[in-house]
Amino acid sequence: MIEQPDTATVKTVSLDSAYVAITCAALLYAVSWVMGCSAAPSHNSGGKKLASSHELNRRPDEEKTLSAISGRKLTLEKMSQRAATSLQFSNEEYGVAFDAPKGYVLKEGELPSMDRGLGYLGPIAMHFAEPGGIRLATVEPPQGLHLGTNFVNEFFTISAHYGSTQAVCDDFDIPAESRDAPVSRTVDGLDFHGFAEYSAASMHEYNGIYLHAYTNDTCYEIGYGVATAGSSGSSGSASGSSSNNLKNINPENQLHKLERILENVHINPPEFERNTAD
Repeated sequence: MIEQPDTATVKTVSLDSAYVAITCAALLYAVSWVMGCSAAPSHNSGGKKLASSHELNRRPDEEKTLSAISGRKLTLEKMSQRAATSLQFSNEEYGVAFDAPKGYVLKEGELPSMDRGLGYLGPIAMHFAEPGGIRLATVEPPQGLHLGTNFVNEFFTISAHYGSTQAVCDDFDIPAESRDAPVSRTVDGLDFHGFAEYSAASMHEYNGIYLHAYTNDTCYEIGYGVATAGSSGSSGSASGSSSNNLKNINPENQLHKLERILENVHINPPEFERNTAD
């Protein structure tokens, strides 16, 4: 005869099994919750993201390297922007180089016949005492500069006369009546000497400066000037308003601005002189 299990024993076993199942489920849930929290991003009480282990372990030299790279990249970008907007002239044959003002027009070689020049006063001149000079480059402003004024044109020009002599280079073909006060400037270590000049005709006037320096068997000429409409009757005294209601610019102020180009003019021995030396 088969004995029947005691009812109390069966109930106890069933309760034990249920307790074990519930306990296991609770443990699995707890483990899952803990793992999920550890994987989630940690935040401090201020709501800011805590640094990762990589950031915490970053060495000071790594931070310096990153900063240096960032600074160098910014510097290169600024240099690229500057190079893209600047006008640079270089002539190896005569060893001349300079930077033109941004926005201006750089014309290499001889000027075309349609160049604005000095208006009614004629073209932009070279003032070598003897023929043979070569115009290397001329800088002029863009059309439309100084609208509403009596401004006609301004220029900065560099020329060279190879095979000249010191005595000839010291002279100019500027007429005596157009010569104003003597002028001296130091350009790239060379002493340049010359004259301010002034002329007026056909209700136009011109104020300019021409300089010469002799080195490497070459006479270098630098000239810069301003042409305006209307005549004040004396050099550099244009001011106020003209009869046609145009504002008069101050030629002396314009000459000072053009003179800044002298700061970045470089003159080296001409290429044929360097080749001979080699």
